[in-house]
Amino acid sequence: MSLVKKSLAKAASSVPTSTEKKAPTVAATATSTHAPTPITTQTEYQLHAAAIESDLAQLKTFTDIADKATYKSEALERQDYLGYINQYRLSGQCHPNTVLAWVFIWLVDLKRWDAALELLPFMVEQKQPLPTVFNTKHWPAFVIDQLYDDANYYLTESKQQGLFDISYVLRGLINTVKNQDWNGLEVVGGKLYAIAAKVDAAQHNYGNALLFAEHAQAINDKAGVKGLVDKLTKQLKATVNE
Repeated sequence: MSLVKKSLAKAASSVPTSTEKKAPTVAATATSTHAPTPITTQTEYQLHAAAIESDLAQLKTFTDIADKATYKSEALERQDYLGYINQYRLSGQCHPNTVLAWVFIWLVDLKRWDAALELLPFMVEQKQPLPTVFNTKHWPAFVIDQLYDDANYYLTESKQQGLFDISYVLRGLINTVKNQDWNGLEVVGGKLYAIAAKVDAAQHNYGNALLFAEHAQAINDKAGVKGLVDKLTKQLKATVNE
C-alpha cells in the first residue's frame, strides 16, 4: 500500500460512527466521511499532489543524474503514482493535474517510452499544462526534444542497439501524432521526422528513411534534410539498377 493510501485509510478509520437511528441532515451528509466519490477523489488528488511536491523538493537535494533517476523510479512505486493516474483516467475527471504532469515527465526521463506514449494522447486531449519550468507548452514537443537528444547520441556514438531501440520509439511517436496539425509547430514536426529519417538511414532502412525525410521537408522546408533526401534517392536508384 502506498503512503498516500495509508493516509487515506488512516483518516477513514479514525472517523467515529454513530448508532443513532434518525436520518442524517443535509449538512451532516455533506460533511460525512461517506461523501460522494468526487470528494473522496479530490482528497486523493490533494494527497498525491502534496506527495509529489515533497518528492520534487527531495529531488533538488541530488546533484547526480543517476541518483535522481533512482529516486524517481522508487517514488513511482512507493507512492503508487501510476495507480492513481489510472484511477484518474477511469474517473472521467479533467482538471489541471500536477501529479499527472510530473509523472509523465518522470516516465520520459526514465525512458519508459511505452508508458509515456500510452499517456501522451490523454495529456493532449486534457490540455494538461506543462510545469512552468519548461519552455514548451506542447507535450509532443517535449517528448520530441527528449527523443531527439537520445537519437543524436546514438547516431554520434554509432550505437546500433540504441539506434534500433530508439527507431522503434520514434515510430511509435510518429504513429501517435500522425494526425497532428503542425501549423505553428513546423520546427518541432520537422525535427521529429528528420531524426527518424537519420536513424533509419543509419540502419540502412533507406526506403523508410526517404519517406521520413520527405515528410520532414514537407512540414518544414528548413528541417535540414535536403542533402539526405538527395543521397537516399541516389542510393535507392542504385539498388534498383543492380
